[in-house]
Amino acid sequence: MEIWVEILRWFMIVSAVGFLVCGLDDLYVDLYFYIRRLYRRLFVEPKHPRLTEDDLRRKPEQGIAIMIPAWDEHAVIAQMLEHTLRWTEYRNYEVFVGTYPNDERTMLAVASVQEKDPRVHRIVCPHDGPTNKADCLNWVFEGIRVYQKDTGKRFDIFMMHDSEDLVHPLSLKLMNYLIPRVSMVQLPVVPLEMPLGKWTAGTYLDEFGEFHTKDLLVRECVAGMVPGAGVGTGFSREALEELGRNRRNQLFNVETLTEDYDFGFRLKEMNKRSILLQFEVERTQVVQKGWFRKREELKKVREIVATREYFPVRMRDAVRQKSRWIFGIVFQGWKQLGWPGGAGMKYWIWRDRKVLLSTFLNIVGYLLTALVLGTYVMSWIVLGKGRAFLPELVSGSSWLWDVLMVDTALMAHRTVQRVVGVLRVSNWKQALMSVPRMVWGNILNLRAVCRATGMFYRWVSTGETIAWAKTAHAFPTEGQLRQFKRKLGDLLLENRLLSLAHLQHAMEVQKQSGGRLGDVLMRLGYVSEEELMPVLGAQLQMEARLVDGRRIPPELLRLIPEEVAREHQVIAVGSEDGRLVVAAADPGRPATREWVKRNLRPSVRLVLAGRQNLREAIERAYERAA
Repeated sequence: MEIWVEILRWFMIVSAVGFLVCGLDDLYVDLYFYIRRLYRRLFVEPKHPRLTEDDLRRKPEQGIAIMIPAWDEHAVIAQMLEHTLRWTEYRNYEVFVGTYPNDERTMLAVASVQEKDPRVHRIVCPHDGPTNKADCLNWVFEGIRVYQKDTGKRFDIFMMHDSEDLVHPLSLKLMNYLIPRVSMVQLPVVPLEMPLGKWTAGTYLDEFGEFHTKDLLVRECVAGMVPGAGVGTGFSREALEELGRNRRNQLFNVETLTEDYDFGFRLKEMNKRSILLQFEVERTQVVQKGWFRKREELKKVREIVATREYFPVRMRDAVRQKSRWIFGIVFQGWKQLGWPGGAGMKYWIWRDRKVLLSTFLNIVGYLLTALVLGTYVMSWIVLGKGRAFLPELVSGSSWLWDVLMVDTALMAHRTVQRVVGVLRVSNWKQALMSVPRMVWGNILNLRAVCRATGMFYRWVSTGETIAWAKTAHAFPTEGQLRQFKRKLGDLLLENRLLSLAHLQHAMEVQKQSGGRLGDVLMRLGYVSEEELMPVLGAQLQMEARLVDGRRIPPELLRLIPEEVAREHQVIAVGSEDGRLVVAAADPGRPATREWVKRNLRPSVRLVLAGRQNLREAIERAYERAA
């Protein structure tokens, strides 16, 4: 029995010392983060005003190309594209989706959106898929180069997204503001909240909540770079062109499953700057209070500009996804990248690969717990209840006891930091659930490390290229998307065009009489059409115009018959960049969109105009042309 207790004691020594090393490592990052934040608040922010939404909107728009690699994404790609096109607060951008000849369903899904919006382009890879994400991205970039040559257009910024991403309306504005001063900008990635019972999906929220709001910021300062996350990542044209020259036009490394992670190191080799950008916007919302939610109050909320998406709900899918990350970052990164850079860079590479150590320690810790409890159970069975015992592995006066006390304090600190990290991106319920999910996350990571180790063994033994093993994706439903869309009432309150009392009254009238809130507000005299249109345009992500019927050329009036103009409340107002500009009182009305698509030239841009303004413009324009 003494030998058995000694074996258990060595298990405890290994786990205690290992947990101490990992705990102190995490403590260093935490202290660095909070000291840096305190310093910036005391000495930097008072001298330099914070970036505002107005600053973003004043910057002239550069051309942006969004690159989306897609294999077997027919279930989500059309919804993602439609949502991005409708809600992105940017005009000068186009979307290029990479597909494969043998993935007809995805190609048809992209083509269905391409028919409706000329900003969407489908790039077909020259070979069947799946290859891997890097290969698809390389062909997408090549397709963009051909498109620029054929059309004469120029893109100064290139942005990466995936087929299931929920793109923040301001993300392109942020890229436009910072690039090309910065070669690569990474926006935070925040998983969408799932029901509390979905523990597997919840572990992603827990990990990303800390990593993308704290760890990457410290990494940027210590290592001088951040790796790409594969989504919400923007690059300057100059950086991609230089990298293409250095790598024979192969921008993304096809020999790794984590081309986004690898890409950050390639930029660092060229002394290109990469940053994580955390930008928060303040929103005004009407929230319901009280036991029965009968009282409405005005509330200011902070919202981080981030890429949102669903992550796997089933453990099997999560293990497949995380094993690819571990295989690419830890094993392929170790073999291909080595340990480049100075001390700061090497330290963060160690943190990237620490998952092997932390997983091993978790195994030892769980095994030790099982063995100690097993020893007690066996002694109870063999010796009887009165003589059953727990092995005494450590005395209160030993160095091991002191290490265990420090480990306990570090674990408590780690738990608090996990809760705080989740609170930065979510609510209290999710933050509190992150504590029990830590154990579930350890089990998940253990399975992922085992699978990644097997993948590495096969990769080294056979030399085979590992194909793009896609994780099943989902896109938010319309109901879930509503929380990310600005409500008209909130926007009017935010712009100080309406009081809360008037908004509440208008909403009551709307419930009784029906109709649209904007029409009700104008009927009650709370806002004018001139005040409403710019705000409504901001909500719909569409330009709002005041139409002067006296200035419309006769040749444009002939494009839309007068009876059609009156029926659909539309009128052609001009031509810009080869596209016909048509003003409409209700641009989203299906009948209006169908008539415009069927009867006008292929390239049409709809703009918003007030209903009364359009009536007067149509009356004057066609009366003058008669």
